Amino acid sequence: MDDKLEKIFINFADSHEETLNEMGMSKESFIEQAKQWSKTEEGKLEIQKFILQQEIADLEKQISELNNTINRKQESIDDINEELSKIGGE
Repeated sequence: MDDKLEKIFINFADSHEETLNEMGMSKESFIEQAKQWSKTEEGKLEIQKFILQQEIADLEKQISELNNTINRKQESIDDINEELSKIGGE
């Protein structure tokens, strides 16, 4: 296995420890299993696919969190506009 692929596995395991725990895997067991999978071309592709799917899920979560933040800020702007209209109407 090349060093680049092993680094990918290690970086993934480090940044997704909680996800791996939810799947019943430790970082070390994931890395070892990934090394075994990567011994075949099909396995390399499957593990890369798995990692990309997890990264997409992470990005979708970040997008959702950003949308929630945007919505809260928009609600604050709406509240301010309502107060401004009351002040202007006095």
